[in-house]
Amino acid sequence: MRWIGIFCILAGTGGIGLRMAQELDLRIRELQLLQQIVLLLNGEIRYLHRPLPEAFGSVAEQTEPPFRNFLLRTAEDLRRRNGQSARLIWGRNLKSCSGELHLTVQDLRELGELGAMLGCLDVKQQLGALDYYQENLNRALDDAVEDAKGRKKLYRYLGILSGVAVVIFIL
Repeated sequence: MRWIGIFCILAGTGGIGLRMAQELDLRIRELQLLQQIVLLLNGEIRYLHRPLPEAFGSVAEQTEPPFRNFLLRTAEDLRRRNGQSARLIWGRNLKSCSGELHLTVQDLRELGELGAMLGCLDVKQQLGALDYYQENLNRALDDAVEDAKGRKKLYRYLGILSGVAVVIFIL
């Protein structure tokens, strides 16, 4: 019975360490998806001259969840508007899907600012806002990749070592 308890403690704490390391990879993946979304939006606005609701809908069809759902809801809400600004619609939909995302608070804040700029600027300024966001996104992705290199290994080791410490403390 004692060995089963020790195994459960080590598996649990090791699993926590692995999950924390996986969160870093999920953030990197979501930043990469955002890069694709920004490129697609840029093309929809610059070359196809689509209004935002149509551009978001088109990009959503080419995007993976959880951003697909966010873009579809935003496109639908922009079509209906009901007297709401694009900034409000973007912010509300971003807030509702932020629980599904693995982005940092800073990442979410910058994404929220992008939506605020897209909704109230002319086409030239929208494209400038997308370019500016793309630069920030590239920097954030580079930082996330660099940060993940060391932290993933640390989280895995800390998970196992904390389990060993708990077992030693109990015994």
